[in-house]
Amino acid sequence: MALDHGILNVPLDKRSNFHKELEEHLEAEKRRKIDEIFVRKTAFNDAKSQAKILFLMLDDDLVKAEAKRRHMKLSEFKEVLKDIRDFRPKQASVAFSPFIKAG
Repeated sequence: MALDHGILNVPLDKRSNFHKELEEHLEAEKRRKIDEIFVRKTAFNDAKSQAKILFLMLDDDLVKAEAKRRHMKLSEFKEVLKDIRDFRPKQASVAFSPFIKAG
């Protein structure tokens, strides 16, 4: 906000309450951030529940073949898939699609 030189001639007790305006602004910012975090957390939880469903649909034979192709133990490869399911659920649909049999 630009400085209004006309307000400088007004006594301090007649001017607007700057501190009140600042507190209201900071409260609005705090509420906005809380709302934004809530929306992001809700989206993450929705993606995580979808990833859990996809994880249960994985075909064991395809997972075993991919683990063998990558020269990994089956348990290690399943741990990687679980990490995707739990910590990067938005990527799960792309990561799990090769391991789900159609129809």
